Amino acid sequence: MKISDLVKADDKEIAVEPDDILCFVAVRNEMLRIDHFVDYYRKFGVDKFFFADNDSSDGTKEYLDAQRDCYRYNTDGAYFIENISPPAWTNTLANVFGDGHWCLTVDADELLVFPHSEQIDLRQLCEYLEICGDEALYCAMIDMYPDGPVTAANYAPGSPFIDSCPYFDPKPGWIWPRDGECPQDQMFGGVRERVFWKGEKRNETPPCLNKIPLVKWRKGMKYLVSMHFHSGARLSPVTGNLLHFKFLEGFVETSKSQVTANAGVVEKSLQERAAYLDEIDRNPEIVFRNEQSVFYNGTKQLVHLGWMRTTDRYEEFVDVLSATKELTRSHGDGEPQDADANEDRYQ
Repeated sequence: MKISDLVKADDKEIAVEPDDILCFVAVRNEMLRIDHFVDYYRKFGVDKFFFADNDSSDGTKEYLDAQRDCYRYNTDGAYFIENISPPAWTNTLANVFGDGHWCLTVDADELLVFPHSEQIDLRQLCEYLEICGDEALYCAMIDMYPDGPVTAANYAPGSPFIDSCPYFDPKPGWIWPRDGECPQDQMFGGVRERVFWKGEKRNETPPCLNKIPLVKWRKGMKYLVSMHFHSGARLSPVTGNLLHFKFLEGFVETSKSQVTANAGVVEKSLQERAAYLDEIDRNPEIVFRNEQSVFYNGTKQLVHLGWMRTTDRYEEFVDVLSATKELTRSHGDGEPQDADANEDRYQ
């Protein structure tokens, strides 16, 4: 089955149920991350995964083909030309399969968290958004990094990303208003601005941190620039974060490969990768952690720091869910299975 320039590359029959939560991802050679990524979101409540696989050659496609809930479409197109401004591959898959579904569109190095996501899962969040009449969740990206030199980061495939990169900059990014767009605020900042955007780079725009990864999809919707901007959806006043694990083992090698393979392509995220490499060439033992860095300690910490927002209505919703779970336990029926899986995602 061919969809635009995407060709279905596995032999699994696609069976999407009406209430399924769907995840859309573009990947290329993500074997380092893919096991934990799928496990994390599967436990979080994603029912089906749709991957636009950009000719992976490192075992990614074989891994995905072995997963009962993962569907793989292959493309030999140019990622930085065809799937960023706009992200045509994931837009296409979402418009074919996502109409009427809650759809999560993320990169393989991003893990979604939101207030109390240690206790409630993605389906319960979507139920809350439905009750409020909201259609999407705004998130700020938080760049996670290791304790020591970035070039010496160690990561065991399949283990939690947070074990390798547990630190982040506590101060939320700064806002640039974008009236009339979705979202109406663009966020910049974080550790990438602190480390890489200095000297003459201060006159250039640092990496964008805002995304809208979760949307109740309607056919015809689209992302405009990666998942940073959307064609239009009602955003919840509750916000989340994407914990961004760009700096796992192999970061430098992957960046070099992407820049070299796309020589001559003028694109913002490629320019960012070139800036990373320039600074690392000057300082091969570069360390991101400083006296202000903090160790990740859960979503209450992120609310306290101002990285994400909650509301009284949402807190009441969570309290009711917690009371229901406690009532279930008191009757001797055990903890609901979904809650067990959700709390186990970082274990």
